[in-house]
Amino acid sequence: MKKLALIALTLALGLVGCASTKECDQRVAALEKESRVLRADETRLKADQAKVDKLTKANRALSRELQDEMAKGQLTIKQLRDRLTISVVEEVLFNSGSTEIHADGRQVLDRVANALNSIENRMIMVEGHTDDVPIGPKLRDRFPSNWELSAARAATVVRYLQEKGVAPKYLGAAGFSEYRALAPNDSAANRQRNRRIDVVLTPEIQERTLD
Repeated sequence: MKKLALIALTLALGLVGCASTKECDQRVAALEKESRVLRADETRLKADQAKVDKLTKANRALSRELQDEMAKGQLTIKQLRDRLTISVVEEVLFNSGSTEIHADGRQVLDRVANALNSIENRMIMVEGHTDDVPIGPKLRDRFPSNWELSAARAATVVRYLQEKGVAPKYLGAAGFSEYRALAPNDSAANRQRNRRIDVVLTPEIQERTLD
């Protein structure tokens, strides 16, 4: 707003020294162009901040809904601008080498789904992640590598969230194998940390195209 006021003042002062009508017209055109750019920037910044504010509100709601699970270390919630990630430890959802959600995991996902259902216009990407331990021979027929295992687990969680009422048009699934590790795979604790399901909330597609 200060820049726009400055442009208006510059325009008023600048026209005083015009040598000709043509020069005045050129100055006016240049300043009006700069004014339009600044207005567009201001509108974009306001829209971006509105997205962040909306996600911050969702973050607070999720943190309240999932505070017990967070206290138990079953999941974490992290917001980075307009990206909110619910990271669930693999063991909370799946037994080793399995893509079937066990009973305790279903209880956790029920609460996650309940929280997600209260949030509108968010893309929800479910990401599967593993450690770098190769698939054992007993499971290799089903999952040739960690790519297949991570993708299958993400798809299983997506289907479960849909069954619990999360709108499928906002859902997506992706497997990243061991290649987006949170920590080096050099200890049992770090490998456990890397084995996880991330539920990532970002602005809905139509909102993004406005940028």
